[in-house]
Amino acid sequence: MIPNTSKLRDAIVLSLALTTPILVIPTNAQAQETSPSGQAATDLDAVTVTGTRIQSQTVTASSPVAEIDREEFKVTGTTRVEDLVNQMPQLTPYFDSFANNGATGYPTASLRGLGNDRTLTLINGQRAQAGGTSGGVDLSQVPAGLIKRVDILTGGASAVYGADAVAGVVNFVIDDAFEGFQVNLGYSGFQHDNDNGYIQGLMDKRGFRYPTGNSGLDGKSRNIDLIWGSSLAEGLGHASAWLTWRRNDALFQGERDYSSCALNASGKACGGSGTAGRPNFYVFDAADTLAQYGFGAHLNPNGSWAPGTDDVYNYAPINYYQRPEDRLNFGASLKLEVNQHFRPFVDLMFTHRTTSTQIAESGTFFAQDLSLRCSDPLLGTMCADLGLDASEPLTINVGKRNVEGGPRFWDAKDDAYRVVTGAEGAINGNWSYNVSGVFGRTDRTAVGVNDFLSDRVEEALLGCPAGSFRGCVPYNVWSPGGVTRAAADTLAGVSTEVTETSLTGVNGYVSGDLGVGLPWAGGDTISLVSGAEWRREELHYRADSNSEAGNFAGSGGTSPPISGQIEVKELFAEAALPVLKEVGIVDRLNLDLGYRYSDYDRSGSASTYKLGFGGDFLEHYKVRGGYNRAIRAPGIVELFSPLSLGLFSGTDGCAGTSPVFSLVECQRTGVTTAQYGKIPDSPAGQYNNFTGGDPTLTPEEADTYTLGFVASPLKGLDIALDYFDIRIDNRIDSVGAQNILNGCATSGTPFLCDRIHRNPASGDLWLGSTGYIDNQRANIGHQQVRGLDLNASYRWEMFGGRAMASIVGTRELESTVKPLPGVDAFDYDCTGLISIACQNPKWRHIANFRYSRDAWSVNLRWRYYGSLDYRDELTGKDLTTDQLLVSRGNGIDAYSWFDLSGTFQLGSMAEWTVGINNLFDRAPPMVGNTLAENANAPRGYDQAGRYLFTSVNLKF
Repeated sequence: MIPNTSKLRDAIVLSLALTTPILVIPTNAQAQETSPSGQAATDLDAVTVTGTRIQSQTVTASSPVAEIDREEFKVTGTTRVEDLVNQMPQLTPYFDSFANNGATGYPTASLRGLGNDRTLTLINGQRAQAGGTSGGVDLSQVPAGLIKRVDILTGGASAVYGADAVAGVVNFVIDDAFEGFQVNLGYSGFQHDNDNGYIQGLMDKRGFRYPTGNSGLDGKSRNIDLIWGSSLAEGLGHASAWLTWRRNDALFQGERDYSSCALNASGKACGGSGTAGRPNFYVFDAADTLAQYGFGAHLNPNGSWAPGTDDVYNYAPINYYQRPEDRLNFGASLKLEVNQHFRPFVDLMFTHRTTSTQIAESGTFFAQDLSLRCSDPLLGTMCADLGLDASEPLTINVGKRNVEGGPRFWDAKDDAYRVVTGAEGAINGNWSYNVSGVFGRTDRTAVGVNDFLSDRVEEALLGCPAGSFRGCVPYNVWSPGGVTRAAADTLAGVSTEVTETSLTGVNGYVSGDLGVGLPWAGGDTISLVSGAEWRREELHYRADSNSEAGNFAGSGGTSPPISGQIEVKELFAEAALPVLKEVGIVDRLNLDLGYRYSDYDRSGSASTYKLGFGGDFLEHYKVRGGYNRAIRAPGIVELFSPLSLGLFSGTDGCAGTSPVFSLVECQRTGVTTAQYGKIPDSPAGQYNNFTGGDPTLTPEEADTYTLGFVASPLKGLDIALDYFDIRIDNRIDSVGAQNILNGCATSGTPFLCDRIHRNPASGDLWLGSTGYIDNQRANIGHQQVRGLDLNASYRWEMFGGRAMASIVGTRELESTVKPLPGVDAFDYDCTGLISIACQNPKWRHIANFRYSRDAWSVNLRWRYYGSLDYRDELTGKDLTTDQLLVSRGNGIDAYSWFDLSGTFQLGSMAEWTVGINNLFDRAPPMVGNTLAENANAPRGYDQAGRYLFTSVNLKF
């Protein structure tokens, strides 16, 4: 091939550089590639970028794509891909390893806070199966040591890739052209100085234990990566294989002072659970004489009864903070070039992952409405001590924590398999084809122990009357210290959950050059892609009979089986249309067109399309933009999940002695005048709601707009600024239990109020199962997210070496949710707010500075998470007194973390990297339990203190 040094090549290289600004430039980024003759290599083959299947030397994607380079994984000590990817400002910060109670159990990606089900996750441009019932691709399939780069595409891409790309695409590109043999050994851990005077003071008031001083190195991780690759048949093929292993140790909440107690809803005191080691009781007689706020009664050490709460259990320390985990990843790739017309390929991936979840002990959780009379010998002197009318029947709820039996524990095992195979090649000089098939499957099994079986608890509490379950031992909560380990063991059961997800797909398309073009395009011709795709996704979930029936005391509800599949047949086409070339100040102007027709077996047909443009002018500048119509078809869980009872975290504004809502507002939610000011509140901030799927759901639709400007005004300086606007209609979602409760109180709308069912006796929404909120999914509402993405980098020579500075940041302009169509009173905007439904800083960024010289380099990274104000999203009320502990009275201050690392070349084959993330040991902000997702902190903040890491890379 004759080298082509025309302006065309220079324009393409500039366009690609500006379209995908690189966060971290490798240390040899400024070295110029040379040909054997020593001249600059200028050959340019057709290229494919994320966001289009067009392969062209003249047209690139119109959608903005941010890139994470493999070097970034190394200098940040990242051995789990999700830890780095979810730090990016375009994504919702979610770190699965620090999720415990209620964890998905596997990491996912969510762009723009729109959910993992609206973010299409690809591996080498191909789909992957969902990780489980929560949807989203399990990112643990992707080995960090094999990452070549990660592309993050903003805006809808359904016309190119099909449904689910409403928010955009995250594409993990694996290095399948590796040459040689490489071994990487890594070791890391956390260190924190426990010196949080605020929360230590709160624990001192309660007599709780907590750690002090230097934690030492804990939460440690080890990893080994083995990579091999080689060309075959004198360059007519390539084979590679890899094996990676990673283990991280458990870290308990009791190993950090700021997570050693669970803050209450206000965040101003250590809370806990009324289900305690020394039991608490709710007691109601027919006249409701004890229907008052607080726990009705408790036992004194001498066996007499007294009103009020005796003990509130601190359930935090025994919970995992970082879950323990083992990962084993294996993969292989084979590519052959039989001839230019037939190039077969196959990629294999296998992941075996085990992880555990541990939470506080089970208990009776006030779930049994025991019908007793004062004459019952179990009650002893209760009625006399509490002044109850001995003739009245009693209803008693018991809160006893299983401290005798130990914590609840779940072991989960995931096996994920993925095969992609196919062939590509030239049809003629202008046209080529690509045909591929993908099959992926994940098998997940979770086994839990030590949760109480609800149908046994009542019989054991009543002293094992005739007809009780076999082996019943009285669970004697009626005498101080009366519960034995043997009694606790007879109540504990074993749960099993099995989930199978699979994806089968076939995709084929042809691409090429039509050989014709517009007269103003300077000879550039129209490129076209046309193809078809078929996919089938399956999900099967089943649990043991006790889980299915909701018979575990701490499960929060039933776990009915789910089984279903979705099939789709699609036709798609893309066209790249050169419009102008070298006309005035315009160097090049192109249009990017796309259309896809999708026929779903469950929800009917839908069309998606795109129109984009990209223009280069004055050699160093570019404008780009586009419109995409995207869709998301309802998932299997959304379609087929049966109605079941579960828990939601929130607040009941009608509970407590001083309710947030007025009597009139609470009456709208079903509270009686007699109950007002006496309704018991949930100390853990958890309430009942019914959720489930709907087989009549239809696809939601989204209109996405992007408009951007990129420039390279100086040598080494690249700047890109892009606007995005994503609007979702016919949204598949639930109204939200908290929205229903608050919206009913403030408006009295029957649509909302009819969904609230309070406990007739106490008026609560959490004791037992008689109080709950209906919160099923539906095609309802509207959502809009708007913002700006900034990407900039500058490279220069300094002090005999090379320097690079870069920043990627996102400014959110709007994040509006309209949960009820046509009812503007319930609309809310999350921008800059934190609440039960929101956590949306206006500005987030990651900035890097790197300096490289000779055999070493140093990297400094600044991560910034903007400030957040607190405001109730529906009522607009500032509830700082009762709802949120904040650092400045009504919100959370901005947070900055600084990360420092260095890389050193040791001889010709070894490289050593060492670093510290969160250099200044910044602890996360503390919030009340209704807003906390990780211990006492919101999501997205560094949880465990400093992260120290080191690795050695050997290449042969």
